[in-house]
Amino acid sequence: MNNIESKSKDLLQSIVTLIDGTRQRIAATVNSELTLLYWNIGKQINDDVLKNGRANYGKAVILELSRELTVLYGEGFNKRNLHNFIKFNEIHTDIQIVHTLCAQLSWSHIREIIYIKDHVKREFYIELAENSLRTKPNINE
Repeated sequence: MNNIESKSKDLLQSIVTLIDGTRQRIAATVNSELTLLYWNIGKQINDDVLKNGRANYGKAVILELSRELTVLYGEGFNKRNLHNFIKFNEIHTDIQIVHTLCAQLSWSHIREIIYIKDHVKREFYIELAENSLRTKPNINE
C-alpha cells in the first residue's frame, strides 16, 4: 500500500468515527428528549385528570386520550404507554432526577424499572443499569 492509499484509509476511518460518534450522540439526545416528553405527559395526566381521585373518570379520559393520540401519533401513545408515562411521573416526581435518568438510561430501561415496587430494589437496578451503560465498550475504538 502506498502513502496516498494509507492516508486515504486513515482519513476515511477518521470520518467514519466522526459520523458514528455524532449518530450515537443524536440517538442519545432523541431518547432523552422523548423520555422527558413521556414524563411530562404523565405529569399532565396526573395533575389534570387523576388528581381528582375519580378512578372511573380517569380511566375513561385516559382511554379516550389514548385513542385520539394514537390516531394522531401512532401506537406509541396507546393506553398501555400512557399508563407507563403516568407511572414514571408517579415514581419520579423531581424533574432534576428525571433529567439525570434521561441522560443515563434509555426509555426501555426506565419503563422496566418503574414497575419495581420496592424503592431500594428499584434504585439498585437503576444504579446497575447506569454502571452497565458507563462500562459498555465503544465499538468504534
